[in-house]
Amino acid sequence: MTREPLERLLENVSDEELESLRDAILREEGRRRSQFHLTITAPYPPLIPDNQAESAVTRWAKLLAWLAKDVGVTPASGKRGVSIRLVFATAPPDPRIAGILLQHALVEAGLLRGRAPEWMDATQTELEPGEADAVHIDLWEKPGSTHSG
Repeated sequence: MTREPLERLLENVSDEELESLRDAILREEGRRRSQFHLTITAPYPPLIPDNQAESAVTRWAKLLAWLAKDVGVTPASGKRGVSIRLVFATAPPDPRIAGILLQHALVEAGLLRGRAPEWMDATQTELEPGEADAVHIDLWEKPGSTHSG
């Protein structure tokens, strides 16, 4: 049996389908490699930015740092993969805004070194209906990615 060239196999696949496949691969990688899991059930800070004295990012960062310490999540020393799943009982949050807010909070909490590609794998924030609001965050070390500094 001969193998067809990859280009020929993918010639009828749209960019959207390829992106969906990439996202599915990243999610599966997260499920397999997840070293740290944080579950935050409602009530929790808002999942949208605000302009108050203590911003939503800072409130989330404090909550995440406390939870991480409680369950043994270590501070980031290199690149990490991240998977975020938002479970909602009523109105779903905006996944893009909530994902960015939570990524910033993970950086502020020391659980990510940064949001740039050298510190964090691209991630998709998933929405899932459920009986109660919750945020699930999975983090895993990327092999061979420890940076100094």
